[in-house]
Amino acid sequence: MERRDAAPQKRSGLRTRSPVTVFILLVAAAVCSLGATGAEQVVRPLPFTVGESLRYKLGWATFAHAADVQLDFAERRDLYGQPTLHFRAGLHSFPPLRALFPVDDVFDSYSDPRTFESRQYEFHLIEMGEREERIRRLAGVGEPRLGPGPHVVVPAGTRDPLGVLYEMRTLDWTKTPTYRAPMYDGNDLFEVRAQLQVPDEVVAIEAGNFHAMRVDAHLFKH
Repeated sequence: MERRDAAPQKRSGLRTRSPVTVFILLVAAAVCSLGATGAEQVVRPLPFTVGESLRYKLGWATFAHAADVQLDFAERRDLYGQPTLHFRAGLHSFPPLRALFPVDDVFDSYSDPRTFESRQYEFHLIEMGEREERIRRLAGVGEPRLGPGPHVVVPAGTRDPLGVLYEMRTLDWTKTPTYRAPMYDGNDLFEVRAQLQVPDEVVAIEAGNFHAMRVDAHLFKH
């Protein structure tokens, strides 16, 4: 696949037919919880454990509470004989906006525990009364294919949106201030570029004031 840089992809609206929209929203929510340690190792120390569940309120336009977002580290498991991390994200619109845009979306990511390379990415969408279910099994160019076909052939090392988000949490941003990785969102291939902008700032939310890093992330479509 030929690589072409372009302007960062910008999507508007609450509907999430493309899971990349959810990725952008989840990154914005999750960077405030970055407290990661760890470096590039054969087996990465993870700053999160199975059973971790993070919940966020999502504001949109004039709605202070437009939707609920939940991130879960669901399990460690074998997938087609390979050790795998299972991450899950849910997006549910909230009243009164829900009366106009009923959305109940769930995304499942199955990633390599060493590289965060995606093995399988699923999305189960219920939006405006319509259902859509997709399972994408990924295979890197020149790499063996795991599980039954068909497979989407992607550049080696390609992550899915949730794999990227959780991998970012494993980085020590003071030592690795920039991040790049190929990402497949179930429809299109992107390059993710992220950079540490502010190493320490105070973020005010309903639960109180917290110290956080600010990470700036962009998507470039191939």
